[in-house]
Amino acid sequence: MHFFGTSLICSRSRTSDMASCRQLWRALKRTLGLGRRQLSVGEHQVVLVTGCDSGLGHSLAVYCHQALNMTVISCCHNLQSQGAQLLQQLNTENGARQQRMLTWQLDLLKPESIEQLQTKLQQLLHNSNYQLMALVNNAGVMCFGEFEWQLPSQIELQINCNLLGTMRLTRQLLPLLRQHRGRIINVTSHCGLHALPALAPYAASKAALRGWTDALRIELQQYDMEVVNFIPGSFVMDSNIAARQQQHAQQMLEAFSEEQLSYYGTYFTKFNEYLSMLSGFKAPNKLRDNELLSKFKDALTNTQPAAIYIHEPWRYRIYRWLFGICPTPLTDWLVVRFCAMPTYESTRR
Repeated sequence: MHFFGTSLICSRSRTSDMASCRQLWRALKRTLGLGRRQLSVGEHQVVLVTGCDSGLGHSLAVYCHQALNMTVISCCHNLQSQGAQLLQQLNTENGARQQRMLTWQLDLLKPESIEQLQTKLQQLLHNSNYQLMALVNNAGVMCFGEFEWQLPSQIELQINCNLLGTMRLTRQLLPLLRQHRGRIINVTSHCGLHALPALAPYAASKAALRGWTDALRIELQQYDMEVVNFIPGSFVMDSNIAARQQQHAQQMLEAFSEEQLSYYGTYFTKFNEYLSMLSGFKAPNKLRDNELLSKFKDALTNTQPAAIYIHEPWRYRIYRWLFGICPTPLTDWLVVRFCAMPTYESTRR
């Protein structure tokens, strides 16, 4: 009995050692880039992109459809939005013989919407010769305002949509992704690398998304699945992520106490006047940043994608380098300079 127990322990130890060696070999191969190549994609490869009403999501859906000739499931919050309508029209352009742009409704705040999407996707994959290649978690919301100003509902909206909604969707689709060896591309933000003032809840959601992405990448490696953190730079001026900013500001103002109104009044007004250019829904436009699209293609089609892709202008790159080498007091000053927004001190002069 003692001999049998010892043999079992040794057998388990050898199995564990072999698994560890395989993991080490896989890590070394990736480090050295051995076997790194681009996968061929076409109409049988399916990519699901969230947040396609406007901005980056809309542009990525168009790129995957037109440049990569993939079948795209473009998830929109409102199927009557201009962005959703434009995506649907792609199926009729140039006498298209096959519908490769599938525009589906998705509300990340509603579990039933996620469940309905999972059912439709399962049916699509079951009844056709499709391969689910990737889930691109892009949808998100943003609200500017100091933390004291933001209402609990505004804080919860950003956490629920940017983080928890993304988690719910990914968890719901993981069995299908695992069966197809699909990959997950999470679109995060520079705010996830370094928090910015007036974006505390948004930064918290993106930092949490970054940490979750790292853990998920390590978990899914053993199933030959890839998880990528994709940081595309600022799209706030080209998307509707902050389209309701003035509505949010009005709600904050109405919730102010008399003391807060007296203390923040002038600063709050100047702050939101500065942000007025963000409000209002913008027409979706096609992204023309070839460098960003090239990085996205590599994240989507490389057999060994990088763990993180960062696309940024030189200004972002220089500031991010300075943030990494400066002591905290200087970094805090640099962050304020980087944001270039009105401050309490600047409006009191």
